[in-house]
Amino acid sequence: MLDSNIHFSDVLVIGSGLAGQSSALAASKYSNHVTILSKVSVMRSHSVAAGGGINSVSGYEDSIDDHFVDTVQGSDYLADQNAVKILVKNAPFEISFLEELGVKFDKIGDKILPNKFGGAKFARTLNSSFKTGLSIMDSLFDSIKNSNISLFEGFHVIDLLVQNNTCFGIMALDMKNSQLTPFFSKTTILATGPYGYLFNNTTNSVICTGDGLAIAYRAGASLKDMEFVQFHPTSLIGSNILITERARAKGAYLLNNKGERFLKKYAPKSMELAPRDIISRAIIKEIELGLAFEDAEYGSYMELSFTHLPEDIILQSLKDIRDIGLHFTKTDIITEPLKVIPAQHYMMGGIDVDLNCNTDVNGLYAAGECACLSVHGANRLGGNSLMECLVFGRISGKSASIYSQSISNFDYDIANQLVLKQESKFKKTINSILNSSENLNISHILKEMKIIMTSHASISRNKKSLQHAKEQLSKLQILMNDIRINNSDTYSNIELCSYFELHNMLDLSEIIIESSLERKESRGSHFRLDYPIRNDKEWLNHILIKKTDSGFNLSTKSVDLSDLSLKTRNY
Repeated sequence: MLDSNIHFSDVLVIGSGLAGQSSALAASKYSNHVTILSKVSVMRSHSVAAGGGINSVSGYEDSIDDHFVDTVQGSDYLADQNAVKILVKNAPFEISFLEELGVKFDKIGDKILPNKFGGAKFARTLNSSFKTGLSIMDSLFDSIKNSNISLFEGFHVIDLLVQNNTCFGIMALDMKNSQLTPFFSKTTILATGPYGYLFNNTTNSVICTGDGLAIAYRAGASLKDMEFVQFHPTSLIGSNILITERARAKGAYLLNNKGERFLKKYAPKSMELAPRDIISRAIIKEIELGLAFEDAEYGSYMELSFTHLPEDIILQSLKDIRDIGLHFTKTDIITEPLKVIPAQHYMMGGIDVDLNCNTDVNGLYAAGECACLSVHGANRLGGNSLMECLVFGRISGKSASIYSQSISNFDYDIANQLVLKQESKFKKTINSILNSSENLNISHILKEMKIIMTSHASISRNKKSLQHAKEQLSKLQILMNDIRINNSDTYSNIELCSYFELHNMLDLSEIIIESSLERKESRGSHFRLDYPIRNDKEWLNHILIKKTDSGFNLSTKSVDLSDLSLKTRNY
């Protein structure tokens, strides 16, 4: 069951999306022993699905300062301003780098053609046709294939190898043969992406199960700002397929059942280009006021209308959205509106890291959506996530590689002892779930967890609802002991991987609930019905949660306010 081969790296990157590839490429400049480990094949990473765009100053009227101010204000002032500065200052360099790799951004002549997304003063969201994420991933992967970086696909990370607060690598499950496989490394970078599959109504794919956060938490790393869950305002009802913000950037209207552009009541200056948290709450409020449309099968929704737009705009700039409408709902947006509803889309919280992407475990780094610097604070602006992956992926790769050079002798004795402990723990788990006297299946607990999170940790929250979720999740944790899997095959045991994913998702669900209970205010995406006002005096700080022997410990960390003073957001 244990792979006897020794896999060793100076830098081991877990995850093959934008952050992971950026990390690995940067690390390879300083080290010849860089490895990427991925649960899925590279081009199935979640980054491929990003169709909205990537933010960088490119127009003559825009500026680095404007990008900085928009990001901080959009975050409801919870973003660390020193981290935001790094993001916005490095963005133009990353765009130049991508163009050198062959990414073709939309242009008129030789000038990049940006879109204005929600919360932005000027147009700064760049697109590559309708497939920005795919275009960038393609180009980065070509560079990976032409480098000396080792790549292992189809490996599910079970846990980190940590002793005395130092990381020695990871234990992974080879999904092809269910063999437990150790990967030793001087430094490890977690770039495992989002964890939205905790929710029923999500734009995230089934692979977004939060593995990196969960293993980091169990290993002693702090998680930060876990209460901040972003709901994108426009997903198709039923399927929750994302309708990109580019739709509203090009002029689509959100309408209630009276045919009103209802956002005039909530964001009169910005309307459909207000930040996502404001629009999603506005939709929920309209539903509560009885101003939603009703679908016989899927319930309440709003209309996203393109019918006032010239047909050539739709055919040239919104062809992908028209194709989605035609294919999935048999709706032609030239003549009919789409039925939309908010869906979970992004997590602002993650593994707490410093400006060099260090966690509080020695030798362990994190970048991308699984990390929290924080550049997004309480609410992310559209277009900033891809750039975060590139900027801080590069920083994490360089930081980890340089740190690895300071480790002259890797302690194989400790690493091997940790492997033996993990193997023993793994065997006990496998024996338990293969021979359980109960017959509870994974899908039952997964379904219940997703219902709990969707019902109680969504756009609007309160103490009673959150407390109920906490109690129900605790019961599900107990039920994990009753799970039985009937597939004992040693070849491609997907059911076994699903068990570990569920374990991770349940842990993260409880953490989100605990953090949401702790923050007794409303800020950005975290809206408490029982504390509906932003409270800077008491809650202008990050909430950290750290695992202890007896449970967990909550603490706070100050927000960096080095440049921009606090204001009430006004859109």
